[in-house]
Amino acid sequence: LQSCEDNIDENYNFPNDNEDDSEQNQLIIDISQSPHTNLNNINGTSYLGSNVIDSQGLLLVKSSGTKIKAYSRRCTHSSYIVNAYNNQGFAVCSSGHGGSFNLNGNVAAGPPSSSLRSYATSLDGNILTISK
Repeated sequence: LQSCEDNIDENYNFPNDNEDDSEQNQLIIDISQSPHTNLNNINGTSYLGSNVIDSQGLLLVKSSGTKIKAYSRRCTHSSYIVNAYNNQGFAVCSSGHGGSFNLNGNVAAGPPSSSLRSYATSLDGNILTISK
């Protein structure tokens, strides 16, 4: 089981109150830095805890050489947090209801009836930008 503390991204910098709104609608990550270096490989995954994009956090997946997808960690069945991807490529809901999602954010098992919410991303070299 994963504890709530496992969902905290220690490298996340919370925005200052003085920042303009456009910056609070974006999150910028350097994928060459730990803990996100897995995103340098196709099908590599990472995750974030609560942030300015999604209060439940984000699941990140490198789907091609130039594309990283970002999905909400909010389960579409129960609104519980979806855990980070496991070694089999599934993100399992923490509710215990058996819901899980594949690397495309689609329902793989259990009661959820819809895919995870996705967010717009752009990748420029090692810099990933995620937008609301």
